[in-house]
Amino acid sequence: MKCNIAIQAEHVSKVYKLYNKPLDRLKESLSLTRKQYHENYYALNDVSFKIKKGDTVGVIGANGAGKSTLLKILTGVTTPTNGDIFINGKVSALLELGTGFNPEYTGLENIYLNGAMMGLSRKAMSDKVQSIIDFADIGEFIRQPVKSYSSGMFARLAFAVAINVEPDILIVDEALSVGDIFFQNKCFRKFEELKEKNTTVLYVSHDLASIKEMCDKTIWLEKGKLKMYGENLEVCNEYSNNLLKEKSQFHKIYSTDHLESKNYDILSMDKQNYPNIKYTNDSVVTEDVQIISCFITNNKGEIRDIFYAGEKCTLSIIFESNRDIKKCIAGFALATNKGMWIINPNTLIVDGKRSFNVKSGTINKVDFSFSMPKLIGGDYIIEVAIADGIMENYETLAWLYNVLNIKIINEGYHYALLDVDAKVKIYQMQK
Repeated sequence: MKCNIAIQAEHVSKVYKLYNKPLDRLKESLSLTRKQYHENYYALNDVSFKIKKGDTVGVIGANGAGKSTLLKILTGVTTPTNGDIFINGKVSALLELGTGFNPEYTGLENIYLNGAMMGLSRKAMSDKVQSIIDFADIGEFIRQPVKSYSSGMFARLAFAVAINVEPDILIVDEALSVGDIFFQNKCFRKFEELKEKNTTVLYVSHDLASIKEMCDKTIWLEKGKLKMYGENLEVCNEYSNNLLKEKSQFHKIYSTDHLESKNYDILSMDKQNYPNIKYTNDSVVTEDVQIISCFITNNKGEIRDIFYAGEKCTLSIIFESNRDIKKCIAGFALATNKGMWIINPNTLIVDGKRSFNVKSGTINKVDFSFSMPKLIGGDYIIEVAIADGIMENYETLAWLYNVLNIKIINEGYHYALLDVDAKVKIYQMQK
């Protein structure tokens, strides 16, 4: 195998024997005529591909296409019936939640256990423990038995271990889907760091948007066979077209009737009146500025976390300053759960395009009024920031990631990230 190849599969097949009833298995084993009582099921059928070092490769396909079987073969959980697999480098895998974890051990003990399973010494793992704990961000639960963890906490710890052992090859199944949108955002930003370090990533997901955004190439499996392997967008688009041909698309309409609305006296400048926010580990925090609250209201002044595309709304940032800020800039970003910014307005580039003066010992409120972008329906995140200076040269005083999680509803048929209000004219002439 060439040194620039990380993974190579040559005519790999995985066959399972299916019996109609348990007795048939016994009959077959005792049969003198070697009569077969089973049917062969090909989870994988003659699959071949090569993945270069440093590539991020997506794996897509319907349920039962063979994705999980392929990953289990690549990680050595199971062996192929036919064909050969070549792996060039140290592999770290995040497949089914709980794989490689002892439920009776604490989170900390499981970190060392997983390191030992990967051939790392206790000293080597000790050097990585703090970064794993920081990334998992599960607080004191790190010292509790993992059997007491929620699925989200389990995912956080498992992923933190998998990516911080500095693998040559990282293999990730849909396990990330159990994490909240904030954790998913952190994971996708970590993927970008791994790509810069030339780590090979194999990522299985039903989320085509994340595959398109993250991956260089994509493997499309269908009924155990390799349907297509090539450039990312080409494969994903062909897969999407295939889905559209097979079935019509139905869009789930979300109702806002169940939401509890609460009106806040937002002009009182009383810190107790504002909904609390959480500071994540990767946020930029200084003693000069504390962002007290961030929320979005509809045109009735009600704080909501679900909005219709095109609905008028106001995003408010409340912050306390412990210093004079001569040229204060306030801004926010609306991003996908992978961290891709969709809009990023701040006080220097919208409306009056100006900074403003902030005095030490004051509480300040900045409102951004806008129409919710006509995005494809789904979950999005909000980041907020306060800075001092000008666009070409500024000092970040506070930058909070993952402050809000909002849902956008866009009724109808939408397949792209963003809608446009296009005008259409049709012309027709006789031949």
